[in-house]
Amino acid sequence: MEFKGLLKERQPWVKIVIIIAAGYMMYLSFEMGQYIYAMLAAVVVLAVFFKKEHVISKEGVDIRYELFGIKSLNRWEWNEISAIKTDYEKAYPNVLIHIGKDVSIRDYVMKKSDIPGIIELARRMNPDIYIGHMTEEEREKRDQQVLRQQEIEKGIKAAKKRKR
Repeated sequence: MEFKGLLKERQPWVKIVIIIAAGYMMYLSFEMGQYIYAMLAAVVVLAVFFKKEHVISKEGVDIRYELFGIKSLNRWEWNEISAIKTDYEKAYPNVLIHIGKDVSIRDYVMKKSDIPGIIELARRMNPDIYIGHMTEEEREKRDQQVLRQQEIEKGIKAAKKRKR
C-alpha cells in the first residue's frame, strides 16, 4: 500500500507568468550578449515542468521527481529509518510527519486518515523504529492536563498577590 503526501501545486496562471518572464529574460540576455543569463532563464523554464511526489510504501520513504518523463527516485529504506514523529498542529487540518534517518529529517504532509496506516506500516517494516505518535484522544487529554496545571499556577500567583 502506498501513502502519498500532500504537496502544493502551482496554479496554471503562475506557470504562464514564469514562462513569459523567463522568455523575456532570454530575449534580453541575447540582446545584451549576456549568455549566462539565457542559461539561467532556461533553468527557470524547466522548473515549471518539474514534478515532485512524496510516497511512503512497503519499500521505504520516497521522494519521486519527474521532468519531461525522466524519473528519478530518492529512497530511504525502512532499515535505515530510525524515527517517525507526528505533528498535528503545524499542518492543520492535515498532519506533518517527521521521518528521521541518522541526523537527517524529512517532513511530509499527510492526510489525517492515513496516519494510523503509516504508523502500522512503520512498525511492521522496522520493529526497532522509534515512533512518537499520539492519538487525538491522547493529545486532548494531555492538553486538558496542561490547561488544568496552568489554571492552578494562575490561582497560586493570584493568591500570592492578594497576600502582599
